[in-house]
Amino acid sequence: MTKVAAVQAAPVWMDAKGTLDKTIALIEEAGRRDIELLAFGEVWLPGYPFSIWLQPPMVSMEIVMAHRANAITVDGPEMRAVGEAARRAGTWVMLGFAERDRGSIYCSQALLDDRGEVVMSRRKLRPTHMERTVWGEGPVTDLKVVDSPFGKLGGLNCWENIQPVNRQGMYQLGEQIHVASWPSFGMFKGVRQAYCLSAEANLMESASYALEGGCFVLAANSIIDEASLDRITQGNEALRGLVSAGGGAAAVFAPDGYRMTDPIDECTDGFAEAKIDLSMIEGAKVFADPAGHYFRPDVARFVLEGSAGPARAMPDAAPAPAPAEADG
Repeated sequence: MTKVAAVQAAPVWMDAKGTLDKTIALIEEAGRRDIELLAFGEVWLPGYPFSIWLQPPMVSMEIVMAHRANAITVDGPEMRAVGEAARRAGTWVMLGFAERDRGSIYCSQALLDDRGEVVMSRRKLRPTHMERTVWGEGPVTDLKVVDSPFGKLGGLNCWENIQPVNRQGMYQLGEQIHVASWPSFGMFKGVRQAYCLSAEANLMESASYALEGGCFVLAANSIIDEASLDRITQGNEALRGLVSAGGGAAAVFAPDGYRMTDPIDECTDGFAEAKIDLSMIEGAKVFADPAGHYFRPDVARFVLEGSAGPARAMPDAAPAPAPAEADG
């Protein structure tokens, strides 16, 4: 049995130093609770730039620039400090962070082992909608699964988790434990047109990932706290009805899609904590192995390769070559 936890907490929004201090405190708490794997939400450090969804990017440029200024590097002092905390706690950590690489910023995840070493880092393959004004794209090679003492471990950010091709790629890599890193679900609550951004919709996606892949899923996410609301809305009272404090919804799902953890109050920092046993995966794979006995790769070849790209019709079958004329 392995004790795991998905973090639900509020970062010190757009403050790398403050969020780093809180990250270390949460890792230390995980160590005291004998948690072996701790997962954080999307760009936990320094926080998700919610303002870009509320106003045009040029109007939100103050937040865009603050996000850039507080991005960190994989090999920088902040990551080393997280690694040292993981080493002291004896805990593996999946950290969501804004990554700086020269002049670009990426939505990234880093996995640190219990010795404090970065054993994997990856970038969101395609930022979603307004996010493309802030983050660059990651390479396809950033679909990764690594070996750990408690199973093959991988992760995806936010709506990477709903992309069928991404999912299939992770299943093909043999993923057993998956970290689904989400932002807060405190935006557009109750707005029917934005249901796809709700906690309900995205937790269903996390559960379906577990059921479909026959793997454990740690769904970690952040909270919007009262202290950050004025800055997120940039003092625009008209926007206060679109974003509210809270939005926490961390959970752990079993390989049959069952939710293993009770809900935490959406405004309260905490861990969605569970003990997992890889033997449960064997039971799930008996019924459906999406990378094995339940997979039809010929469908992928026929459909995906035949109609690559949006809104392209299936190509007609190539005509048979004309028979060659006989010499003479």
